[in-house]
Amino acid sequence: MERPTLIILITSLVVIGGGVATYLVFSHKAVAPAPTQGTLNSQDLQGQALFTDGEYGFSLRYPEKYETSFNFASYYHLPSYWRANALPEATGTPILAIVGYRLQSEHSYPRYYDAEVRVSASKDPKEVARCEKAASEQGEKQLPDAVIGGTTFKVFSFQDAAAMQYVKGVSYRTVHEGACVVLEQLATGSNYRDDPKSSEDISDDVLTSKYDALNAIIPTFAFAHP
Repeated sequence: MERPTLIILITSLVVIGGGVATYLVFSHKAVAPAPTQGTLNSQDLQGQALFTDGEYGFSLRYPEKYETSFNFASYYHLPSYWRANALPEATGTPILAIVGYRLQSEHSYPRYYDAEVRVSASKDPKEVARCEKAASEQGEKQLPDAVIGGTTFKVFSFQDAAAMQYVKGVSYRTVHEGACVVLEQLATGSNYRDDPKSSEDISDDVLTSKYDALNAIIPTFAFAHP
């Protein structure tokens, strides 16, 4: 092999190797590939996107039509803490918000509504210690454990309402490789109803259906090493 050809080949291998390493280390969003036998079929994956996180070693799927964000929005009953019902002084990392439905209006019902799935993690010792315990002082109620992607999660429901605004949700939490990893299905909105009826009003049944549609995302979560 001539020397220039050999140099080009070596350079190509280095570039490819660097790209693979970058993929493994950093979070990545892509159209979901074909499923392996015994998991999801092609119909399940139609219109799905795949998110992978290298730092905490997990992946999950969601409808690619949904919006995503790497920051958490803040609402009256849902501050932009690293997870719902976190300690105000605690530290943690918002990883991904998958927004299934979001609206805002100045004259129709509801004034605002947001339904989303959030994934986050914390290595804060205080948050790791309380990760798998119900925050009863904040209204959390423990539900039966759930096995998601081969990992057992503690499950908690919560809701709060005041000032004609509310939040509700389910928090799935587990300690994995020294970090509290959290998967949450949330809905928050306004139930203010003093405005005149409008053709743009959205019924509560429709809002609930948008929240319930997020159920399909939760079972797709999986750690690379449960």
